[in-house]
Amino acid sequence: MKNAIFQYMITNPKVDERGKIKGHKRSDLYKEIAEISKDSFERYAERIGADYHYSDQPVFIDDADSTALLFECLRVIYDPMFDQYDKVLFADTDIGVNTDENIFDACEGADVYGVLESDILTPHGGGYNSWDYKQSTLSDFTNKFLMHDVPIVPSMPPQNPSKLTIMNTGVVVWEREARLLAREKFLDWKEWFNAEPKFHMSVMNDQPYLSGQFLKHDMEIGCLPQKWNDSPHYKTDDDFFEKANFCHYTGGEWKIDMIKHHKEGRFL
Repeated sequence: MKNAIFQYMITNPKVDERGKIKGHKRSDLYKEIAEISKDSFERYAERIGADYHYSDQPVFIDDADSTALLFECLRVIYDPMFDQYDKVLFADTDIGVNTDENIFDACEGADVYGVLESDILTPHGGGYNSWDYKQSTLSDFTNKFLMHDVPIVPSMPPQNPSKLTIMNTGVVVWEREARLLAREKFLDWKEWFNAEPKFHMSVMNDQPYLSGQFLKHDMEIGCLPQKWNDSPHYKTDDDFFEKANFCHYTGGEWKIDMIKHHKEGRFL
């Protein structure tokens, strides 16, 4: 087996137009945490015997919109360089590695693997699956899916029940055949992103796009446990770093905590 890990960080002036984060210029903060993540995943790749690839330049995305930059994750599909690999892990650059466990060993028998949004639990219940408790959010997601002939598929046991099956695409492992199928069958991301009417960024970005394409093309989703895509701000206990394999600092202000935890030596 020959496997690889891919990460990228690309910024443009539109990123800073979203404002500073606790006094930090947004693009500078993103680049700082990306270096932390890159260093962490490079060491992890060496420990598990995988190749590591990182980019700070766009290859497939030429849109100036900062949200569109999220679709650069599709490089694992369209760049033939990745065809040599059996499995490819894409990981966001606001993640620190806290394990020697090989994620590829946990990925057997499906096409793509990740943690469902509705499987991310907090002491107060769910994570980002707001469609399960806010009708307007559910309507936006379902309307967007129906615009592109994406089936509405609930998440059922043994996963946590949810009205929609949506993966957190900050951590995705792809089998080779799944990447080739996606290259042939997936909707052009620009058709998804530019279609009218527009919805909130959370509906227009790569996460519902990819999840919808997985479902539309009958790709089997392997549901990983939360430890492979966990966030310290989901927790109130002190043993987070004893449980989480990949520590994901989603959102803006949490990235400052990533720098703090890096300086404390929390990542392997």
